[in-house]
Amino acid sequence: MKNVLVLILAIGFAICAISLKAIAQDIQDWHLRGLPEGVKARIGKGSITGDIALSSDGRNLAVACAIGIWIYDPETDKPFNLLTGHTDKVLSVTFSSDGILLASASHDTTVRVWEGRTGTAQALWTLHGHEQPTTDVAFSPDGSLLASSSEDETIRLWEVKTGAHLRTLEGHIGAVTSVAFSPDGKTLVSGSNDKMLRLWDVQTGKSLRRFIAHRDKVLDVALSPDGKTLASASNDETIRLWVAQTGVSLQTLTTHDNSVVSVVFSPDGKTLASGSWDKTIRLWDVQTGAQLSVLSGHTSGGISVAFSPDGKTLMSGDGDSTVRLWDVETGNELRKMVEHMQRVFSIAFSPDGKTLAGGTWNNTVRLWDPQTSALLRTLKGHTKPVASVAFSPDGQILASGSADNTVGLWDLKTGAALPSLIGHKLLVTTVAFSPDGKTLASGSGNGTIFLWDMQTGKQINMMTDHRSWVNRVVFSPDGSLLASGGRDNTVRTWDVHTGAPVLTFDKHTDFVRGIAFSPDGKTIASGGHDLTVRLWDASSGELLRTLKEHQRELYSVVFSPDGKILASGAGDRTVMLWDVHTGTLLQTLKAHLGSVMRVAISPDGETLASVSDGIVYLSDITVDNVD
Repeated sequence: MKNVLVLILAIGFAICAISLKAIAQDIQDWHLRGLPEGVKARIGKGSITGDIALSSDGRNLAVACAIGIWIYDPETDKPFNLLTGHTDKVLSVTFSSDGILLASASHDTTVRVWEGRTGTAQALWTLHGHEQPTTDVAFSPDGSLLASSSEDETIRLWEVKTGAHLRTLEGHIGAVTSVAFSPDGKTLVSGSNDKMLRLWDVQTGKSLRRFIAHRDKVLDVALSPDGKTLASASNDETIRLWVAQTGVSLQTLTTHDNSVVSVVFSPDGKTLASGSWDKTIRLWDVQTGAQLSVLSGHTSGGISVAFSPDGKTLMSGDGDSTVRLWDVETGNELRKMVEHMQRVFSIAFSPDGKTLAGGTWNNTVRLWDPQTSALLRTLKGHTKPVASVAFSPDGQILASGSADNTVGLWDLKTGAALPSLIGHKLLVTTVAFSPDGKTLASGSGNGTIFLWDMQTGKQINMMTDHRSWVNRVVFSPDGSLLASGGRDNTVRTWDVHTGAPVLTFDKHTDFVRGIAFSPDGKTIASGGHDLTVRLWDASSGELLRTLKEHQRELYSVVFSPDGKILASGAGDRTVMLWDVHTGTLLQTLKAHLGSVMRVAISPDGETLASVSDGIVYLSDITVDNVD
């Protein structure tokens, strides 16, 4: 087996220059690489879901994401590979000391070992054994062993050259969150949700020492390059420094004001960097415990940090899906190296199907070409996340509903912002154009629905019968009715001309998140947190059918243009396609790694767009022979 591994690596190195060049040339087509079954393209690199790791030579940066592991060139800021294979978000990545191998831990409970230099996109080993998500991985200094920690309260040691499981270390009574080898490879340190630090004999697997380190969960551990000092980071907002051999406390670092999730020593061991949910990075003098500087710029927490080999630059990656570079001496941000697409809340196809719009967490609306996945334009103007987008019937105007309480309007020929519609007192959760484009409906977090005259920008009617959030509004095909779904568990219809309530559909037993009219206007579909899709007679309010295959809450429903198929997206990570006439489940799409928050079907009925994991998936609709 050892010879096989050596052969694999030798071949990899031999084709290194060729493969990296080829990858660099076609990385622009990353949206076509490593796609899940049934998906033809993706838009977005996936949100950063775990830590970052820099190879020892500083040439490769690994970033743990929802869809895999991105490998970047830190000199050019360009990605040259995407490693896929994990079936859930990646939580931890680490390079071996020589940079030849990369290991990853995932929510899918597996550990994977990859070739770290040539860009080989297929894992060398997939290690099974943990019963719950794996949280961290660490190579021994000589690269012969790999340690993995897990929420199953265990640590496993693996032989790297064969992938064989050597032993399991048990003793923690909470999820094990972090592991680190001593520089001589003889000792392993672990931190856990049980607030404990443990030191283990690597050769025997026996616990050498254990002690309560913090008042709350231990989230990360690190050993200094000389092995003498141990650092631990905690949910109690502190960092503690210890004598590694004895467990004697040296310093408690206390200026963070939220959970500290990451700690790392500089290569010379004199400086410690910490990342926190308070959105800051702090640099500390290891000997004195003095805070040296505060690095601010990230807009979200969960910051992972890594030093460059020379210790002059710090890299950080976090929940705002950016990787930033900092000058350690001055504390200045050098540049934003990586920016992954922010979480997409909503999507909509243009009437001609040539543009896909998405409302994002970072306050923008993005427009893509669904054929090429290319970003066409970014619309900026909102000051808070964009929850909903809708095209006018002629495709000339885009409306966007935002948490800044406004409805944005955009001229799609120029990308210019038009005067916003102002009047809602809370976030605007949903927007929809009438079929003739003369009226816009918007729903809000305080249960109100406004109808706006698109010619004048003035409010026409306000409907207030919902007792909580309005999650979705949609017009009937003839424009006479408006349907809405809300957190009060109801579907309601309204007379568009008068604003008067018409019918209330009250069979759902939890929030209603998705609403859609059939193309002929005779049927309303609704999806709820009660795990059901319900079909209603739009004119009488009669419940026609209840579809119950989803295992989690429903977020979105949409009819195909011919009205024969209904698509539903849910928290069980699936999109289901249903025969509207019979209620038969036709197909289940399982490509997603997170809840499916929104679904849309192209005007030609051939492409399904779905939002999950901070990215947009595009799939062919291949269902045949539907009545």
